[in-house]
Amino acid sequence: MPGKRKKRGGREEDAQEQEEEAETEQPEAAEAPAAASRKRKKASAQAVEELCEEDFEDDEDDAEEDDEEEIVDEFNEDEEEEDQAGQQKRIWRPGIDELEEGEQLDMEPGTYDMIHKAQVEWPCLSFDIIRDDLGAQRSSYPMTAYVAAGTQAEQVSDNRIYMMKWSNLRKTVKDGKEESDSEDDDDDDSDEEGEAVLDVKGVVHPGGVNRIRCMPQASHIVATWADTGKVHMWNLDAQRKALDKPGDKASTSAKPIFTCEAHKEEGYALDFNPKETGSFVSGSNDSTILLWTPVKGGWNVEASNSFSGHTASVEDLQWKRAGNSVGSIFASASADSSARIWDVREQNRQKSAVHIKEGHSSYVNVLSWSPCVGELLATAGDDCAFKVWDIRNIAAGPMANFMWHKKPITSIDWHPTDETTLVLASEDSCVSLWDMAVEDDRDGTEEEMPGTEHYPAQLMFVHQGQRDPKEVRWHPQLPGVCICTASTGFNIFNTCNMT
Repeated sequence: MPGKRKKRGGREEDAQEQEEEAETEQPEAAEAPAAASRKRKKASAQAVEELCEEDFEDDEDDAEEDDEEEIVDEFNEDEEEEDQAGQQKRIWRPGIDELEEGEQLDMEPGTYDMIHKAQVEWPCLSFDIIRDDLGAQRSSYPMTAYVAAGTQAEQVSDNRIYMMKWSNLRKTVKDGKEESDSEDDDDDDSDEEGEAVLDVKGVVHPGGVNRIRCMPQASHIVATWADTGKVHMWNLDAQRKALDKPGDKASTSAKPIFTCEAHKEEGYALDFNPKETGSFVSGSNDSTILLWTPVKGGWNVEASNSFSGHTASVEDLQWKRAGNSVGSIFASASADSSARIWDVREQNRQKSAVHIKEGHSSYVNVLSWSPCVGELLATAGDDCAFKVWDIRNIAAGPMANFMWHKKPITSIDWHPTDETTLVLASEDSCVSLWDMAVEDDRDGTEEEMPGTEHYPAQLMFVHQGQRDPKEVRWHPQLPGVCICTASTGFNIFNTCNMT
């Protein structure tokens, strides 16, 4: 059956041919719907691969085993601005340009308002943002973020769930802007000195973590898809609270509060219902989707009445986030090249309410519902494309169809408050930020820096420097802030044109 390979931890060789074909394709972007006529300043430079770093400081020098991490660093941009005489600057084109010996990517000063990185002992292929009570829309610095993540360690016994607190996240300092440009920043980020801090509380996990999700109504309830083929539920309230009390020693050997073994194979697809507390769906490589209904003492998993319309592995699941029927509708992405929309109120679970047949030319890896316009669904896949669909009129085709990345797309997330903005991560080691409302008014007569033509008008920013990014998310409480996990660790950043 297609889709039995482990897609998130590393691809098999059968994907190589497609990737090589994708690398020879010319980038193209279909015309996006002009939902608004606004424009943003377009970032003209990309992230560096190697930046000067300032170590984060770990609060607990003699903390328990799970706290012994290579902790977060702050990116400090190199202030060397002098070019070789007569050498013209050009914009790097990922997937096209190659670095010569002795060359490295440089970053235009001021492209990030904030950027920090974190590295733990083992790669975390999945994470989720833990909602906190510090405020709904926090734009002042320094910032604080809470994150749950799961590892893929070499030894089974080394796997962990990490509950993390990233605090004292300050603006990127010495970013090369003129003093007059940063006068307005003084109120938000004064001259106070201090290093960013990472606190970690870990719990032993049985096997590698394919995917992790937090319950939105109670973020200390965490679900994990293990590579053992089991789905676990955890109550990590003690670990979450201990993050705010550095002296507390939370247990590292918590046990799952519930385990489901009904799936025949392992998988990656998980999601909590945003409206009905505790309601949950899981999908696996056996092509089925199970609905979990909360009951006293745990969950009732309807294994005998699965959603089974897909013919290959279920890669992603997400409940509808806005509009009509929130709490009853969810979408699924599959390796059978399709996406489906399901209504849990329907008795017949062999047939979906909506079927986006052959929505992509290969695996549909990920999807994301718009939190602003409830009937819009974004999908992305192995064909390097991402598309936006109006589920009320699938027959009309996608409203937007962009193919810019050179390798499969591994993650997509719709901005929590901006109805036309998305962020994507790809195996080409690029994280891209898009605004589909931007119109291309270039007429070909403008004098532009070489390489600009590679970037569609709707592509607002390309973040680089992370190898093989797996998941990227907007922080729902920190406007414009993105978090991305990759094989090389975490980045948390806020770009200059998304504030």
